[in-house]
Amino acid sequence: MKHILLPAVFVMAMLLGCHSGDNKQYKTSSTGSPYEIVVVSTDGLWQGAVGDTLCAILEQESPMLNQPEPLFDVVHTTPERFGNVLLRHRNIIRIDISPSASTGIDVAYDVDAAPQIVLMMHSFNADTLADYLWRHADRITGLLNDTEIERFAARARKFPDKSVADSVRAMFGINMTIPRGYQIRNSIPPDFMWISYETPLTSQGIVIYTYPVDTAFRFGVNEIVAQRNAFTALIPGPSDGSYMTTSTYIPPVIRPVVIDGRTWAEVRGFWDVEGDFMGGPFVSYTTIDKARGRAVTIDEYVYSPKQSKGRRNFMRQMESIVRNVTF
Repeated sequence: MKHILLPAVFVMAMLLGCHSGDNKQYKTSSTGSPYEIVVVSTDGLWQGAVGDTLCAILEQESPMLNQPEPLFDVVHTTPERFGNVLLRHRNIIRIDISPSASTGIDVAYDVDAAPQIVLMMHSFNADTLADYLWRHADRITGLLNDTEIERFAARARKFPDKSVADSVRAMFGINMTIPRGYQIRNSIPPDFMWISYETPLTSQGIVIYTYPVDTAFRFGVNEIVAQRNAFTALIPGPSDGSYMTTSTYIPPVIRPVVIDGRTWAEVRGFWDVEGDFMGGPFVSYTTIDKARGRAVTIDEYVYSPKQSKGRRNFMRQMESIVRNVTF
């Protein structure tokens, strides 16, 4: 889809949220797969500027994956075909163009099912709405992504592995909700633990480590990656002497994120195995624990060599685990 940049509008509404969580217990279960979005609009709107812009926003490439995957899987339907099962879809975008409509996006939750998010995009003019969507692209994708990650986190809270969480708490003094199926693969007190969930097709790993820091510590990508390489060298590869390290072919990227009021440095990149042929995406979160004079890193990786797609959802599942961390 082509990118569309249109003239600025004179009147715009802010993104609004109105959570109706109190009704959740009365709703049927939502349908659809994670990161799948049903867009409801006329064929004319979908084939024009609004549809092109929305696809350019939602179908842009997910960052730092081995094979290209879109941020979201988009399915279009018309208002006439929208009903029954589609009404209960987990992620819905409805588009309305009418002369009396203001320009903006309203957000509702659990309208016909739970969990569910419905974004109602409206304007008096299609080109005006397309311009509005493009200028608010990051907020739209951020809201939808955060909603899906929180769903993963909520599921983990329903089905936790208490024994692994107790071991993490005992060693590091942090509370984490670890989903069932994860097992401790290696533990070196007081500052290193490797946990993973293994299936015939995938490996999803969590590496937790800490190291002392002082006020002179530079919270930069090079420093974080250097510490990462020191600790992931403790994760063995399939051949003798091989171990996990950070790939330098595509440099990792860093950005600050705030989770539950705490600032973390999020680093995304690719990992390799020194001495063998393995690799995949990783994301790590590092924060400063001032009370103990240390940095705490929760590093998460995925290995899925036999699948051409699916790493996006595996990585998002890993990211959701950090949402449940408290000190």
